[in-house]
Amino acid sequence: MNTKYIRPFSIGLFVIIILFVMYQFTKSNEFGSANEENPNDKAESYFRTQSDGFSVDPFYLESAKSIFSPDGNFLKFDEIFAKARSGELNLISELWNLRRQCPEGSTREQCHEYIKAFIQNQYSGEDAKKLLNLLTNYLKYEEAMVQLDPSSKSYTNAERYEQIKQLRRKFFAKEDAELIFGLEEATADFSFNRKNFLDETKNLKADERIRLYEDFRKKTFGPYYNAVVSREPQYDKFETEMDLRQNELSKLSGSERDNKEREVRIRYFGKDGNERMEKVLKEIKEEEEKISKLEIDETNYLKNNPNLSDSEKEKKLMELRIKTLGSKELAEEYIRRLEYEKTLKNSGN
Repeated sequence: MNTKYIRPFSIGLFVIIILFVMYQFTKSNEFGSANEENPNDKAESYFRTQSDGFSVDPFYLESAKSIFSPDGNFLKFDEIFAKARSGELNLISELWNLRRQCPEGSTREQCHEYIKAFIQNQYSGEDAKKLLNLLTNYLKYEEAMVQLDPSSKSYTNAERYEQIKQLRRKFFAKEDAELIFGLEEATADFSFNRKNFLDETKNLKADERIRLYEDFRKKTFGPYYNAVVSREPQYDKFETEMDLRQNELSKLSGSERDNKEREVRIRYFGKDGNERMEKVLKEIKEEEEKISKLEIDETNYLKNNPNLSDSEKEKKLMELRIKTLGSKELAEEYIRRLEYEKTLKNSGN
């Protein structure tokens, strides 16, 4: 709820795992154990004992005043809801920001009592009641999440995510679910449907494909579109356009392709940015050419010298690598890369 805590949403399907892990972490680690000696134990927890869920011990009401964000730069109630509806504010992230400010050694329930006290201190009447109701329902939903198995292989990612959405609707009315999870669910829908869009438009001209891609994003994200675009890094925009142009670029000659790529880079990063990128690309290309040459030279050397001992082979190959790559450090880095690739290959078998 603090303006400095606005964060972008996580993208893709990882939310299924993240929510599960976050809950387990909170439950067992972050706020300590209820059996540990704790100065907060003198205060009564109303998390389970109060039917209305809104009563808070005076100890928490007073303590919360000095715990949460001393600058006091909090959004007004209407601003919270307006920003959440547009995707500028992630209410779940805000809850976790508040949780991280709970006193060390607090149990999970005690931390939530501090947060309830903060809400009651900061907001009044129906505003506080609405926020507390959202909090209470979210905590119940969070506990229910532990019953789902996010690693189950019997469901596709889309089916697994649909389970999550259905569970949410058991705890939240449609409007509240959209307020809390709207952008995240739109992001997941976009992720699930993006491949179909790319397959269906792969034969279109690049400019038309780019236009339709943006229409697809607007339709999928709806009221969150502007928030998504405003947070999107410039390089991601560039990468997306290059991906959408890939089919067209593959049909161009080498010089035509380079000119088109340069045109797109200048549009996103300006002339200076393009020059810096071209310098990096040139260095990468030179390194790739050196590695290709080295691989051929290594193969030919081993073929022409089959009777060398292992120690002699390693010594000669190292000399060849240093000569080709330019230094012992680069040669050693190349060896580490080969070992890493070999490990990845073996782990995949």
